[in-house]
Amino acid sequence: MDSFLWVSHLSFLSYLDLGWFDLSASLDWLQVTSKLSSLEVLRLNDAYLPATNLNSVSSVNFTALTELDLGSNELNSSLPNWIENLRSLSYLDLSSCQLTGSVPDIIGNLTSLQLLQLRDNHLKGEIPQAMHRLCNLNFMDLSMNHLSGDVAVGKNSPRCLKQLRFLDVSINNLTGSISGWLEDLSSLSHLDISKNFFSGQVPESIGKLSNLTYLDISSNKFEGTLSEMHFDNLSRLDFLSLGSNNLKIVIAPEWIPPFQLRGLSLHACLVGPHFPTWLRSQSKIEMIDLGSSQIMGTLPDWLWNFSSSVTGLDLSKNKITGRLPTSLEQMSMLKIFNIRSNQLVGGIPDLPGSVQALDLSSNRLSGPLPQELKAKEIYYMVLSDNFLNGGIPTYLCRMALMEVIDLSKNFFSGLLPDCWRKVSRLRTIDFSILSLRDNNLSGNLPTSLHSCAALIILDLAFNNLSGDLSAWIGGSQQSLIVLSLRSNQFFGEIPEQLSQLHALQMLDLAKNNLSGPLPHSLGNLTAMRLDNDIQAYTGAYPRVRFTTVYDGLLPHVVVSIVADSPLSYDIFLNTFSLASVDLSCNHLTGEIPKEIGALSFLINLNLSGNHIDGSIPEEIGNLRSLEALDLSRNDLSGPIPSSMVKLTSLAIVNLSYNDLSGVIPSAGQFATLNEPDLYLGNAKLCGPLLHKICLQQISKHPHKIDRGAYFCAIMGFTCGLSAVAVVQLCATRRKTFSVH
Repeated sequence: MDSFLWVSHLSFLSYLDLGWFDLSASLDWLQVTSKLSSLEVLRLNDAYLPATNLNSVSSVNFTALTELDLGSNELNSSLPNWIENLRSLSYLDLSSCQLTGSVPDIIGNLTSLQLLQLRDNHLKGEIPQAMHRLCNLNFMDLSMNHLSGDVAVGKNSPRCLKQLRFLDVSINNLTGSISGWLEDLSSLSHLDISKNFFSGQVPESIGKLSNLTYLDISSNKFEGTLSEMHFDNLSRLDFLSLGSNNLKIVIAPEWIPPFQLRGLSLHACLVGPHFPTWLRSQSKIEMIDLGSSQIMGTLPDWLWNFSSSVTGLDLSKNKITGRLPTSLEQMSMLKIFNIRSNQLVGGIPDLPGSVQALDLSSNRLSGPLPQELKAKEIYYMVLSDNFLNGGIPTYLCRMALMEVIDLSKNFFSGLLPDCWRKVSRLRTIDFSILSLRDNNLSGNLPTSLHSCAALIILDLAFNNLSGDLSAWIGGSQQSLIVLSLRSNQFFGEIPEQLSQLHALQMLDLAKNNLSGPLPHSLGNLTAMRLDNDIQAYTGAYPRVRFTTVYDGLLPHVVVSIVADSPLSYDIFLNTFSLASVDLSCNHLTGEIPKEIGALSFLINLNLSGNHIDGSIPEEIGNLRSLEALDLSRNDLSGPIPSSMVKLTSLAIVNLSYNDLSGVIPSAGQFATLNEPDLYLGNAKLCGPLLHKICLQQISKHPHKIDRGAYFCAIMGFTCGLSAVAVVQLCATRRKTFSVH
């Protein structure tokens, strides 16, 4: 649709719905529709509207409009001034429109408004007091913005909002207390103020909101104690989230709630030491989140009998002891089970076939993995940091939906199964993350790992794996960002095919038996090159942060992209630096290739503990992002390149135990790298830092030396030695005299 002009001929049009149409070429949509004086309903939501300044028209003729829906279009505009003229408007949806600026006071003139949807924009500033005049409003969603201010200011004003049933201001920067005004919103059935900075105590008067079905006040700064008095009148409640506050939940064991919850989150609230017995009455509950709630001891047997309803259970980061019950298999609806960071012992029982995400990490579980895994739709399995042993079962190769497997920090042994491609006739396995680090695995890398084309992280460090890397590294791992094979027994040369891993941002092959020269292809690692192009930050191979996050109960890996600072990612209890090459503690020879200077995105370079010779190339000064450089314990010779002075981010350097010569630079960043240990073991290095005069510099540039000052320095040095000798002689005589 190239133009919107055809609409202008429909002068008596009262209803226009082009939602979900592609109107990306309709640059004149606002000018045309603003002239339709008979228009009552205008829906252009999800229509790919072009970026439009809504204030580009000073006035509009559709003053009869009762419904305006422009949601989910990237308008990149502020709220328009002409909106105050739409006095008949009852429905306004401008959600997900990339709106900027503040919410204007004039919105308080829309007294017919019943629904106001401004969620997921970039609005900032305070919520205007004028909005309290919207007495007909029953739905207001201002979530996911940058709104701020103390909502307690003018707290008596909201009394007009008696009809408000839905209020969502979550994910903003709002402050203040909820006491004294919230209880006046007596019609509320949905209240979400989560992820703000509300503070103070949660008043018992919240129990007056007897129509509430959904209550989420999580991730704020509330404090104090909540008891059954807060909930006795909330008979319609079916979702309750109080998590991530400084709240203590004190409820009598015999209390029977008036509600039947579907979801409960008390994450990081003080609930323990005992498991809440009132939960036993919740026969319809589907999601329970009691992570980090200071529960201790064994869990009650009745918890595992919620087989008919519970789909998600989070008991992580407590002090739960005992064993996982064999009856766990009977929880036939359980999809998400997270009980990491506790003190569980014993083996892993048979799991429900419904499980999709499983995290049992950081416990004391032992024994082999179950002989069979009935959960055919599992996509996330994290069992790290336990005492599990035995072999890696082949059924992991048959999990067609598996994205994340972490069995690190256990005692698994034997060979890696070579069956990753034998999944089905229709597809191969599609892993994102495979971490088996810190086990006792042996043998070669299975060639079938080539089939994992979507692999982002492969971490097999700290095992006894062996073999020639050239038989495995190739061009099929185009998504691989992290490759860690540290502390194994790999041998042979580092293959030139390494350059085919275009997304690679971390290469750790340290502490193996690799030999041969450093490959020139290191300079072709695309994701570590900046190439003077800002798109390298946000293009196909960005610098990223991976974090395992639990959104409610659901674990997933978040990838954060930034352009202005070095990052690290925390995943599976391990931290790595991205934009890093570590080839230390091998048997590598030859020179440092000049091509390595192309890696201007590189943050960490460690080549220590090898047999690398030749000089440090001047091109190393092109690594302008470099923060850590370790070339120690090699056979490098020649001077420290003057180009290294340009490395303004350099914070860690180790050049010790080589055969370097000449003057240690003192300009630029080297002025801060003033520890002598960084340069020890280089007999031909000189400079004030090593208290060693550079005589070759004097002979080379005698005209630059003050001969008188040099003579005085030599005489002073000689006299100093003489004085030391005299003192020692006197001490010897004194000792001799005392003996006689």
